[in-house]
Amino acid sequence: MIRHIVLFRVIEGTPAKRVQEAIDRLEALVGVIPGLRSLKAGIDIGIEGNFDFGLVAELDDRAALEVFSADPTHMEVAMFILEFRKNTDIAILDLEI
Repeated sequence: MIRHIVLFRVIEGTPAKRVQEAIDRLEALVGVIPGLRSLKAGIDIGIEGNFDFGLVAELDDRAALEVFSADPTHMEVAMFILEFRKNTDIAILDLEI
């Protein structure tokens, strides 16, 4: 199984409702993309210096991660997030668990 972790910082002034929409759209991918077992996303609790929001997803295996990464529905959400995330402030970690 793969645990896929992504952390984002957003452009200052981004409305909270846009971030929440991204979270809702991300979580709605479960059951849509084959091999995506779970996905939880949320906003940071407000600790200075932390990323603003992120997600933790669990996928069946590396092949499922590749399917997830290329899936058109996932890409739509990624493009939506790209509109308000800081381009250089993203962290991605994929763990085999």
